[in-house]
Amino acid sequence: MGATVKTVIGGAIIAAGLTFNLLSFDSFLFFGLPMIAGVAAAFWNTRRHPGYSTAEQTADLLRVYMGGHLLWSCLRYWMSDLQPAINHPVGGPFVESLVAMHAFPAIKTIEGFVGVLLLVNRFVPLALVVEIPTAVTIFYLNTFVTARLSGILTGPPELGVNVALMLLYFEHYRPMLAGQARVAPHHLIRLNRRANGISSAPQGPN
Repeated sequence: MGATVKTVIGGAIIAAGLTFNLLSFDSFLFFGLPMIAGVAAAFWNTRRHPGYSTAEQTADLLRVYMGGHLLWSCLRYWMSDLQPAINHPVGGPFVESLVAMHAFPAIKTIEGFVGVLLLVNRFVPLALVVEIPTAVTIFYLNTFVTARLSGILTGPPELGVNVALMLLYFEHYRPMLAGQARVAPHHLIRLNRRANGISSAPQGPN
């Protein structure tokens, strides 16, 4: 993909992000600003690293978008104590049950933790796996249960960005796909020994 095409796509994403401000400032912080930040991160890293690939640029865009989106979701909850409400015969009671179980503090804390990891580009493959249950729930609830236009527009991207990033980082998941995995606690012991500066080689007699 040529630089001109990438520039046009980046400009279109920025323009789309700015339009969220027409809906509300909260929508801009929730969707628009992360989109703009993702483009900025991809541009910055491309300038810093000659030969930066399209896959790396795409990963930057999606990673920063998802991280900013999740972090604002967490901050908005803790700053406003806003309990989500859905006027739906099935979705409404489902969300009310989560509120009654006091599940949202844990859910939003995990979202914030994952968001920070994605933004600082640390433990990204692990963070994406941790977020999958929440992403699947939001996708299913918004797309198939409530099935409103706003939900259909936001539900699929919630899961789609997560899955797209996992595909971009697929090589890191390859060891997890072993059909017949064997237990290997000795690897953990060896890792701890290395962290403590202890040699794993057998010691000879004095």
